[in-house]
Amino acid sequence: MAVTSAILVVSLKNLVRAILALASLFLSIAGLYILLSAEFLGLVQILVYIGGVILLFLFLIMLTENLFEKTQVNFLQRITGALLILSLFAIFFSIFRKQPFQAIPNVNYSIQEIGRLLMTDYLIPFEVVSLLLLVALIGAIVIARKEEE
Repeated sequence: MAVTSAILVVSLKNLVRAILALASLFLSIAGLYILLSAEFLGLVQILVYIGGVILLFLFLIMLTENLFEKTQVNFLQRITGALLILSLFAIFFSIFRKQPFQAIPNVNYSIQEIGRLLMTDYLIPFEVVSLLLLVALIGAIVIARKEEE
């Protein structure tokens, strides 16, 4: 489901459908987190990404869809994009092939412990992320607002 959704995100021409495919991708990633016994990450994935980011993307696209011109991609641009993708794939493959994988130590944090860490040790990054989401929301509203003549 994740691979199919990821392919749909980059191949669909309709932006709303691509965003919905992205929501399906995020949901499948949340399912993978839950299968890996990281229930908190799965729930955060659903709440933050599907509930917040996807909703923000949908509002932004629906409110500003007529502002974007429909552009045609020529053959040279397609070839350049394909070459860039293949080179990135080769770089990632060589990195993963050389990197030895080590077992991750089994750390079981409770939700209370994660909440305590977010409010003490990681308070600044947590607030920076919330500020970034707020700025993105305000930016979407400013872009979508019709100019008064």
